[in-house]
Amino acid sequence: MNTESSHFKSKDFAIRAQKKILSQFSSRKTAKVFISENLSTLLDLLYQLVKTHTSDKKVAEKFVKNLIKLSIKIGILTQNEQFSPEEVKIASNFAEKFRTIAMTIASFSEVDFSYDQKFLLSAIDHCELQITSLVKNHLTEKSINRINFLATQLRDPALLDAAFNKGTQQNQIMVKIVDEINVALDRGDL
Repeated sequence: MNTESSHFKSKDFAIRAQKKILSQFSSRKTAKVFISENLSTLLDLLYQLVKTHTSDKKVAEKFVKNLIKLSIKIGILTQNEQFSPEEVKIASNFAEKFRTIAMTIASFSEVDFSYDQKFLLSAIDHCELQITSLVKNHLTEKSINRINFLATQLRDPALLDAAFNKGTQQNQIMVKIVDEINVALDRGDL
């Protein structure tokens, strides 16, 4: 029996098991054990934003759980060096783009009349394509559907408009989100 192929299979199994076990811990409360207070607060605020917009607690919970599950799975793949050099470039480009989007969202909130819905819609589409491209060879169709669900929620023009139009409940939450984004950017967490 070839020990290399045996070792490779056991490593694959161990990675699948890690993804499965950790995906069971996808609640906001459990996530607080593994992530910084700042990122935990961001998850809570995203939950509030989606719940306020959709008036549906289950959709908001699904949004946050999907975000946590995908983050955990991508983290496990990264930690176990499962990405090819091309995929590492995709991940690096995504991280850079995501950081730019976070800074842009902050400026949209802080600078009057700077909000650009078309820019955000395009950025969300781009991020969805990059993340899907990154994980398509490593995760199941169910995970790809999670990515699509997240992007679909974020791509809602009514949500974006409400989040950036002063005086709305969503805008009040967005102001808090931007405060947390700024903290995360300063700390290098985003």
